[in-house]
Amino acid sequence: MEITYAHDTLKDADFTLNSILDISNQGFWDWNALTGHVYRSIGWYRMLGYDHIVFKNDVFTWENIIHPEDYDRVMEHFESYIHGDIPEYRIEYRCRKSDNTYLWIQDSGKIIQKNSDGTVLRMIGAHTNIHDFKRSQEKLLHQNELLMNDNLSLDALVKERTEELNLINKKLQVQIQEVEYNASHDRLTGLYNRREFESIFEKEMHRAKRYLYPLSVVLFDIDDFKKINDTYGHKIGDEVLIGISILVQKIIRQSDTIARWGGEEFIVIFPESDLENTKVKAETIRAAIDREIFPKNLHVTCSFGVTTYLKEDTSDSLFIRCDNALYQAKNLGKNNVQEG
Repeated sequence: MEITYAHDTLKDADFTLNSILDISNQGFWDWNALTGHVYRSIGWYRMLGYDHIVFKNDVFTWENIIHPEDYDRVMEHFESYIHGDIPEYRIEYRCRKSDNTYLWIQDSGKIIQKNSDGTVLRMIGAHTNIHDFKRSQEKLLHQNELLMNDNLSLDALVKERTEELNLINKKLQVQIQEVEYNASHDRLTGLYNRREFESIFEKEMHRAKRYLYPLSVVLFDIDDFKKINDTYGHKIGDEVLIGISILVQKIIRQSDTIARWGGEEFIVIFPESDLENTKVKAETIRAAIDREIFPKNLHVTCSFGVTTYLKEDTSDSLFIRCDNALYQAKNLGKNNVQEG
């Protein structure tokens, strides 16, 4: 006799479905493009080893755990699908786990609801763990290479050389990390340098355009900094720069990005922050610097230019507008915030 199961209410059916999703080895996701909210099943967090409360329920959570080497490829595939250039969303890539290792997954998704203009409104999908398969595949390829080179009979020598190579690679990795850090950070303050900031800003501009999120920028400059250097010397000037860097980092959010723009200028990206909110944040920073006592009992002030990303903007046009706002703040007596 065939046994069938029925649910008395839609709520009962949803409960059963969610229970199935939670115990599944797959990680399911549901993106509402209108609100930006992304639901992720318990299985999604379990697969990657995260507690389900550590992340915000938005697309940035997903983007931020994609392996840097896979990121551009995944974004290109995703955008091609939601714009209708390809018929299917299915791609393999690596995601960062809670222990900072990476897991190979297959990401499959489907648009189930569109706006009247044809743009995506809702999309659902699943992450499937294919890590063991990929590792087995890599191992098989490696073994084939060994066979082709007649190396299987040299296991002992291979092991010895592998250990030597691992040691060299560890030392090389430390050197590479130091080089990469020095290439992307300002040596004095430890903040991102201008080159790295421009790279981060391009990425944030694409995100703002892709998801229609607000994005604002604050450029600020230490007032009369030359007088500080001329009167007290460059060492005290450097301590002022470091002090301001530390102070601002305590005020801004973890999702914001600050960099040393050059000389006595700093710049901050505020994702998901419109012009009015960003002006309030800039005023908070200005007031904190104004109250701070720096070395030699110095009273230091800064002038601020604030602007927000417009859909027709390039990075150059936005930076010019921000710089003009800063110039206006200087002309209006310094130690104030102006918008551009």
